[in-house]
Amino acid sequence: MAIDHVAALRTDAAALAAVAESAPLDTPVPSCPEWDLGRLVGHVGRIHRWAMEAASNGGAPPGRPPKPPEEGLLDWYEEGAGLLADALARLDADAPAWNFAGAPPTVAFWQRRQPVETAVHRWDAQHAVGTAAPVEAELAASGVDEFLTVLTPYLLRDRDGIDIGGSLHLHCTDVDGEWTVRTDDGIYRVELGHAKGDVAARGPASQLLLLVFGRVTPDDGIEVFGDRAVLDHWAALASL
Repeated sequence: MAIDHVAALRTDAAALAAVAESAPLDTPVPSCPEWDLGRLVGHVGRIHRWAMEAASNGGAPPGRPPKPPEEGLLDWYEEGAGLLADALARLDADAPAWNFAGAPPTVAFWQRRQPVETAVHRWDAQHAVGTAAPVEAELAASGVDEFLTVLTPYLLRDRDGIDIGGSLHLHCTDVDGEWTVRTDDGIYRVELGHAKGDVAARGPASQLLLLVFGRVTPDDGIEVFGDRAVLDHWAALASL
């Protein structure tokens, strides 16, 4: 099933705003150490506006993302989320657009990256004040794929001698999505599809997304089979 990325972005952006409107902005966010809710909202708002420029202008955005205002933070955040969603809805996925990760330089990168980014931070906000809703399954599986095939190679681009001590297989149980991570000869590789790894982690796509982004542990609704040490080594490596 095709993912409506713009609709997902609007939904999760609004849900994050709803948390910030109902809870004090100095509420700690445990999944983002040393952050409170206000800083989380400011961070997401900055990234939304920065990503809008990257998607819309073709080249790298000038300078750092804009700082959030000292007054009217939520209005500023909601305005930026709307501007980003409108831009991503308007732009063709194949249109040229810079990105930071060395992925194909098209708008499609941002059409996937920003809904996933917003969904994870929406989870952060909801988790900070109570029970967080899972990330929509298809979007979550897309986010796991992005993390493994795009973001991790970017994070590890200057690392030598990478070794997690074996192979790791990740398997979504609610939607299609399977990946096997290997670090043979110190080189990071990921293969799509069913395979046998030295350790396997199986669970709903949302939990696997939250796992690779360091929000949950393998003990949080994920089945682990095989050599747990390999998974622990991977978690330490991917936390960079």
